[in-house]
Amino acid sequence: MSTGPHDNPDGRKQPKRTAAQPQDGHEQPTLWPHGSVTPRVLVVSGSRVERESLTAKLTQRGMEVEPVGTPADALAAIATERFDLAMVQTSLGSGRGLELVRGLRELDGGLGIVMIAKKADLDDAVRAMQAGVLDYFVGKMDTAALATRLEQAVARARQQRTEQQRSERLRRVCRDVNAHIPRGPVREPALETPELDTDLATAYQNLTEQMAHVGLTAEFNSLIRQELDLECLLRTVLEFVLAKLGPTNAAIFLPSTTGDYTLGAYVNYDCPRDTAEVLLEHLAGVMPDRFEDEPRVVLMRSEHSLLERLGDQADWLDGHAVACFACRHDDECLAVVTLFRDRRTGFGDDQVGMLNAMADLFAQQLARVIQIHHRHLPKEQWGADASDDDAWEDGADDWGMAA
Repeated sequence: MSTGPHDNPDGRKQPKRTAAQPQDGHEQPTLWPHGSVTPRVLVVSGSRVERESLTAKLTQRGMEVEPVGTPADALAAIATERFDLAMVQTSLGSGRGLELVRGLRELDGGLGIVMIAKKADLDDAVRAMQAGVLDYFVGKMDTAALATRLEQAVARARQQRTEQQRSERLRRVCRDVNAHIPRGPVREPALETPELDTDLATAYQNLTEQMAHVGLTAEFNSLIRQELDLECLLRTVLEFVLAKLGPTNAAIFLPSTTGDYTLGAYVNYDCPRDTAEVLLEHLAGVMPDRFEDEPRVVLMRSEHSLLERLGDQADWLDGHAVACFACRHDDECLAVVTLFRDRRTGFGDDQVGMLNAMADLFAQQLARVIQIHHRHLPKEQWGADASDDDAWEDGADDWGMAA
């Protein structure tokens, strides 16, 4: 597919460049926004006209493009070359678009994938998102809008690949550390093998904890990625929290169109039934305002910390340990989660680490759910003035009708 490829350390071939070459003839990485390496995009479409159109638009925006016309060519390209993103046409034959998505992800789990559809269809969009697609393009594609969404997809794909590589490194390091641990009746190296160097034991413990978080977040992510209905997503999140933390009171507060927060879902563990909803409705007016801008989980274990963070509202949670965190996406708070239970049980530092990891994944999935359903609303409900002809320019009127 490429002329004159060279092997990379990972066995994939160095692809040809579609961008301009340096004057001295030596191939150098082309820098793209913010000094990053130029994105490589695989375009898969059965239409030659569409392939040529997309290739021209993406190349114009400084991306490197490899156009192919069949699923077989796409799989061959992924098997030999490294791409940031694949754009896959939905109409590659009966169901072949989604089949190709699954095949591409099996070959390269870090590959970002977006799909192209001629008409908006909510069921197709949901199935695509469940298959791991980052975005779903519909209708005519204005070059500037297309580039903006592709840049966002590339950023998410690169983050996804980085996390995958970090997990693989952690697994390798843990295997190496395990190989140097003497085998005895008990597999607790820091306690049962005094000959093991203290630094190695500490490193092993830290890596073990990190691996536990990696496994837990992968489990959580696989569960919530399947939920594209808001109520089902909130229920799944709360069920997961209860399974991992044990019995606790929990509430998820969601922002409303007026800017206030309302109670989206809750679990009542030990609050009196006749006062539980009153308490939670009151907390909806207290907790989000104080914690929606917090970047990490805030843990309040003592009366002093409650008073410090909640002031005269601390009485509502007297005797409880409280963990609160915001779920933020693109500088916007999409939810605030509050957990509280008897102070004698409280929340451990390892549980706080787990909640921090969950917050980011929960926020990403909330954004996907909002994106999918918002883009299938009638055009006049998108937030633009439907009477304003300039709001719907030619070539962009169908843009964004699917997630």
